[in-house]
Amino acid sequence: RERAKGANHLPRETTHRRPMGKGGDGGAQAVSGTDASLAEVSSVDSKSVHVVLYGKRVDVTKFQKAHPGGSKVFRIFQERDATEQFESYHSPKAIKMMEGMLKKSEDAPASVPLPSRSTMGTEFKEMIERHKRAGLYDPCPLDELFKLTIVLAPIFVGAYLVRSGVSPLAGALSMGFGFYLDGWLAHDYLHHAVFKGSVNTLVKANNAMGYALGFLQGYDVAWWRARHNTHHVCTNEDGSDPDIKTAPLLIYVRENPSIAKRLNFFQRWQQYYYVPTMAILDLYWRLESIAYVAVRLPKMWMQAAALAAHYALLCWVFAAHLNLIPLMMVARGFATGIVVFATHYGEDILDREHVEGMTLVEQTAKTSRNITGGWLVNVLTGFISLQTEHHLFPMMPTGNLMTIQPEVRDFFKKHGLEYREGNLFQCVHQNIKALAFEHLLH
Repeated sequence: RERAKGANHLPRETTHRRPMGKGGDGGAQAVSGTDASLAEVSSVDSKSVHVVLYGKRVDVTKFQKAHPGGSKVFRIFQERDATEQFESYHSPKAIKMMEGMLKKSEDAPASVPLPSRSTMGTEFKEMIERHKRAGLYDPCPLDELFKLTIVLAPIFVGAYLVRSGVSPLAGALSMGFGFYLDGWLAHDYLHHAVFKGSVNTLVKANNAMGYALGFLQGYDVAWWRARHNTHHVCTNEDGSDPDIKTAPLLIYVRENPSIAKRLNFFQRWQQYYYVPTMAILDLYWRLESIAYVAVRLPKMWMQAAALAAHYALLCWVFAAHLNLIPLMMVARGFATGIVVFATHYGEDILDREHVEGMTLVEQTAKTSRNITGGWLVNVLTGFISLQTEHHLFPMMPTGNLMTIQPEVRDFFKKHGLEYREGNLFQCVHQNIKALAFEHLLH
């Protein structure tokens, strides 16, 4: 099994990376000749944007600004099959609306790979439909109430302990833990994985709850969604997935001698400072969120007001113990960073030429890793420990991901795909291995 080669974002000569894992049939069509055919298409209308859906070349040029998921995804999937990604993130009404656009669209060029129509793609779609019929896309109210309780209780109890002076240190750590869990819960709502039903319920109710939880923890949701939506549809794709842009702080070497030789003095310590660096992530994300809103003023004045209210309330709670705010941020940032990095960053980085013919299942198998440990670990990581299942079924309530895990394992085995998992320490070690370089310099 070959490891993916090439740097994330170092200035470099062109490298061709081959993904890890056994692969599987993927049902991918041949990619040869694609560039020439697409060059002919783009020369006809270089300003238009087309994505391939259900075998049709759909013109989405006029829809770019209105698209809730942003316009970047359209550019990423220019002349590329996006059927599986479209179905994974859109409501039945949106899929129905697409049918009208399909009738006006021409067939996609024969050279464009259509992984959604492969054996693997077809069987994956059938699995999704089975889960829907079994009610696995319906939330359990008690599950959702439990998750909300373990978010709000530490925040409000912690705020009391700090404000009253009963135990400011314990209160700061409790609030940090609550904000940590808050991030995962907001994530569920913003994936529209909790409230189901009409479009108003599916979209507006989930968004409202996601925004409320987002501002409670001090983040603007629009900033997060701009990154996260793109991450999901092109996970670990070099140049497209914003979540893997870790340079210059972290350069994932992944056994590539060429990258190892170009690391500067500071970066040659990265496998040692990787874990401690996780502690600054809450501060970094807060600043990035503020900057996102600031450059969009006055348009985003309401978001700015919500962030200001968050920090005013935070200062009121910590009025007599402002020195504990950094501790709260460090605790929250470290916990979140360790979990997030453990499930994606040490995995394959894929070039477009390799990913165009992959099904969503195959791409997920190469770019996601689960954290083992059972129900308690799943709860304490907001079920991000089941990252593979979450990426395959992003709109499924996270409480149901454990139920489908055995079937996903069997599906991977059937198609010769590696099901990647390990305990938290093993996942962190996987990241450290991907950062290590000394053995490549001899």
